[in-house]
Amino acid sequence: MSLHLPLPAGAAAGVQEQIDADSLYDHVERLSRQPRAAATESEFAALVYVEEQLRMYGYETKLQPFFYYVYSQPTQLSLRTDGWPDRMWNVTALTHGPNGRAAAEIIDAGRGTAAEMSRIQAEGKIVLIQRGEIPLGEKVRNAAAVQAAGVILVNDDDGAWDEPLEEPLDMAVPAVLLPRTEGELLRQRLLEKGKVSAELNVIGGVSTRRTSYNLIAARKPKGANTGQTVLVTARHDSPPASPGANEGASGAAVLLETARLLASQQVDTEVRFVSLGAAYDGARGADAYVRSLSEAEKQQIVAAFCLNGVGSADAGELTAVTADGLRNLPADLAEQAGAVFSAARPGEAGIGGEATVFARAGIPAAVLVAPVPADRKRELSQDTVDRISREQLSRTAQIVLAAVREIADEHTPAYPAGRPAPK
Repeated sequence: MSLHLPLPAGAAAGVQEQIDADSLYDHVERLSRQPRAAATESEFAALVYVEEQLRMYGYETKLQPFFYYVYSQPTQLSLRTDGWPDRMWNVTALTHGPNGRAAAEIIDAGRGTAAEMSRIQAEGKIVLIQRGEIPLGEKVRNAAAVQAAGVILVNDDDGAWDEPLEEPLDMAVPAVLLPRTEGELLRQRLLEKGKVSAELNVIGGVSTRRTSYNLIAARKPKGANTGQTVLVTARHDSPPASPGANEGASGAAVLLETARLLASQQVDTEVRFVSLGAAYDGARGADAYVRSLSEAEKQQIVAAFCLNGVGSADAGELTAVTADGLRNLPADLAEQAGAVFSAARPGEAGIGGEATVFARAGIPAAVLVAPVPADRKRELSQDTVDRISREQLSRTAQIVLAAVREIADEHTPAYPAGRPAPK
């Protein structure tokens, strides 16, 4: 069945297309037959399905493998100080830090630079290190290089640490993290007592290497070429133990339908379709894709439309969200095509991920999501295809197509990167 929808108010003229609602729904049904947790065979099977569809539409595809580490928290994590038996320290684990035990005197090592380490007798000691100046991993390596027994890292505020290690260190000693207030308390204790001994334990932490894949296809200009690129991204994985009909599959379905409709269109701007892996493992696919781009390639990308949950029958209007809550080119074009703009940031909207990764790389991006009201949300295990709306999928595809063609169509002007679209 082809569903011929009226253009949403504000959409660009001349882009009304025959949206295949049954095809959209079938894509979701095929992809959501089983959970597609990141770095599993079922995630790879979903990737293969997306690739087969794109090739059937005439696209050449490229697989982009990438690996990353995930960390399971220690089963035992503690810090005890001699002469202070009742003191309970609020320690957290260093992501991908090594397991181990250390019982020794504590010594202040400043910010843990190589120069500071060389001025103190740190061998066999537990070093107390302030955050700042150099990365956490380098601080721990410096401690290991002088044969320290352990490390206590002190944050520069009392909030959560936002500087996790991306992978296990090649040389390290057991380390724990303290918030600023507790670190200052321990440092004051050192000044008052002159000598404080401690025992720290990090036991049972596990770092696991995982492999996932992105899939890339592009509709490139054959004539006039602006030298610009538009991205359309979606996710082919799902949250663990979830069929992911809305979360993951709905966005992938709209990406495929948009690619089908653009396959025979004349464009003067490259439209690149990127199906992302390990999105629900911390936007790993988006991060790997961005790291694969040169600075010149990043600058050529004038807009990224990131598809998230867009097909639920219980959803409201399609909404554009940016990393900083401010308008940009993809958000404005999506709004002109019929979406609504929200100043909520991705984390606040509960959708996280790609927009933030792209924004950090200087790429204007907007997440497109059809949010489900709180009183209608279901458990992830209930995210099944029978909850999906053909009309919701079709409207999303129409809006995405209209927004993309406002940039890519040979009859529309090139847009400066990140600037609001002309009204």
